[in-house]
Amino acid sequence: MQDSKGAVVSLEAPGLPAATAEMLDSLADEFDRNSIAKNTWRSYVSDWASWLAFCNRHRIDPLPADPANVRRYLTQLGGVGGRKGAKLKPKSAQRHLAAIAAAHRAAGLVFDAQHPIIKRTMDGILRTYGARAEGARALRAPDIAAISKTFSLDPRSVRDKAILLLGFAGGFRRSEIVALNVSDLAFEEGVLRVTVRRSKTDQKGEGRTVVIMPGKKPETCPVASVRAWLTAADIEHEGDNPVFRPVGRGGVEFTRLSDKAVNRIVQSAARAAHLKENYSAHSLRAGHVTEAIANGADRASIKRQTGHRSDAMLDRYERETNLTVNNSSSRIGL
Repeated sequence: MQDSKGAVVSLEAPGLPAATAEMLDSLADEFDRNSIAKNTWRSYVSDWASWLAFCNRHRIDPLPADPANVRRYLTQLGGVGGRKGAKLKPKSAQRHLAAIAAAHRAAGLVFDAQHPIIKRTMDGILRTYGARAEGARALRAPDIAAISKTFSLDPRSVRDKAILLLGFAGGFRRSEIVALNVSDLAFEEGVLRVTVRRSKTDQKGEGRTVVIMPGKKPETCPVASVRAWLTAADIEHEGDNPVFRPVGRGGVEFTRLSDKAVNRIVQSAARAAHLKENYSAHSLRAGHVTEAIANGADRASIKRQTGHRSDAMLDRYERETNLTVNNSSSRIGL
């Protein structure tokens, strides 16, 4: 390995053979990778490649990075001298900057992501393009009821209904839904206990248990819908095998369903119910929070269910939920 000045550093210690040191270094590298979510790691790799391409094109050094060049790079991401017609999302700029910072840390180099030159540009990007993400619209309880009526009794429909109702009742992310194994489900006295072993905000794998209560109506009961899928797919007692799987011409497959498939399932189901808004898999999670707030659920119980660590996102949902409550436009005489 090399230190921050490029000098070769030996990790060998008395009694530690080179092969053993190499093996331990390899294992440590794996731990380093696992300290970041896989999706984030993939984004970093892609963003770093983008930065390298920029540096190569303009014949500048990628490491250590000159703050002025990083400023220019972030600017061109928005289409100025770079991708024509691109619209820079603040979160994308922040992620690219984080990737550059991560590469410096890995190389043992100091990089100040808060350098005044960079910070002013990031602040400008935020003001220009806005902090608010155009997220998918929340699916509310009446929407879920309307979608549930569109499903038939074939295995794919039974699976899709189970995904929809479980995702809504648990406030799950799509990654959490597809990561579930049969052993993570426990039916006890009418309720379903779901063990979420790892999530976006729980990278250490501490896990949490989410209780799914039975629905008041049979056609929208999440507990019954999951039971129906396990029975239809004949996977009730398969332990550590995936709960949700692709359904092909030959029947239920043994592989795990992808998180992108969950997105397609929600969008297709919304279209089938003639819902014309912009919906995605996140609409299930957003819908749970929105509906829970509208019906008076306390924040602590919502965060226990969804795994939110802070109130920031709940604040946003609450603001949107309250837009029609005590609205002044109903009091101006129109």
